[in-house]
Amino acid sequence: MRTTIHTPAGRLHLRARGSGPVVVLSSGLGGAWFDWDATVALLEPHVRVLVFDRPGTGGSGPALRAPSVAREVGVLDAVVGASGVGAAGSGAGPVAAPGARVVLVGHSMAALHVEAWARLRPGRVAGLVLVDPDPVAPGGGRPFDPASLVAGWALRSGAHRLSGRRWGAVLGWGGPLLRRVAMAVTTFGRQDRAPGRLVRRVYGRAPVGLAVLAELASFPEQVARVQELRAGTALPDVPFEVLAPAARPELAAIAGMSARGRLVVVPGSRHMVHVDRPDAVALAVLRAAGLR
Repeated sequence: MRTTIHTPAGRLHLRARGSGPVVVLSSGLGGAWFDWDATVALLEPHVRVLVFDRPGTGGSGPALRAPSVAREVGVLDAVVGASGVGAAGSGAGPVAAPGARVVLVGHSMAALHVEAWARLRPGRVAGLVLVDPDPVAPGGGRPFDPASLVAGWALRSGAHRLSGRRWGAVLGWGGPLLRRVAMAVTTFGRQDRAPGRLVRRVYGRAPVGLAVLAELASFPEQVARVQELRAGTALPDVPFEVLAPAARPELAAIAGMSARGRLVVVPGSRHMVHVDRPDAVALAVLRAAGLR
C-alpha cells in the first residue's frame, strides 16, 4: 500500500506491506524506497513493514524544515504513528496495536536517526538493526567532514537555483548519473538494479538533489547531537545488530554500546548491504522481532 502522510517537515511518501509486528526501514543519504524492495519482499510474510522517504527525497514532497536529529525523530514519530494506515479491512491479518513496540532499521546516515529515536523513545522499541552505519564511535564530538563543508558551500552559493526551468535538463541527466555512479561504488555487483525509468523519475527532481545536499551539510551537527544523547541517554535493552561488509573497530564500538549488541559481517556486500544481501538484512530483522 502506498500513501502520503503530512508532517511539519514536509509531505512523506510511505509504503506499507504485511501484517504483524511493525518494522520501519530508513534509507541512508540519497537512498529511496525502492532500494529496500527485495528486503520488503522477504519480510512481508512475517511482519508489517514500512519504508518511507525523508522530506525532499524519493517520492516525498519538498522539505519544509532543515535536516536535524530533531526533525528526523519527528519524522519517525509520524511514520510509526501511521503503521496501521490502510491495514484495516485489507484482509492482511492482525496489525500491531497503537503504541506497540517496533523494530527500527537504519542504513548509513539513517542509523543516527533510528539510534536517536530509540534513546528518546525506549519504551517503543522492540529491536534495532543498523546497516553499515557511519563509523562514528561513541565518545567523539562534532566531526570534521570535508564533504559536508562542500555541500554547505553549495547551498550557500545558491544551489537552490537549480530548481529553475533552465536547469531542468541538467537535473534530468545529472541526478540519475550521480545515482548510477554511487551505486557502482557501493554495491557488490557494481550496478544499479532499479529500473532506469524509475531512477530518472526520482533523481531527476530538483528537491531530491537539494535534500541530499542539505542532509550532507547537516551531518556533523547530527553526529554531535547523537553523541550528546549517547552521553546522557541509554539505549533500550533490546536486540541490537550492526551489519557491515567488513569488521571495523568503530563499528564494533557502536555494537558495544549495548550489552545485547553484536557486529555481524555480511560477505558478498558493500555499503548498500540491503541491495546486495537483502536476505541478511531480513534475517537480522526477524531476529530482532523475536521471530528467529
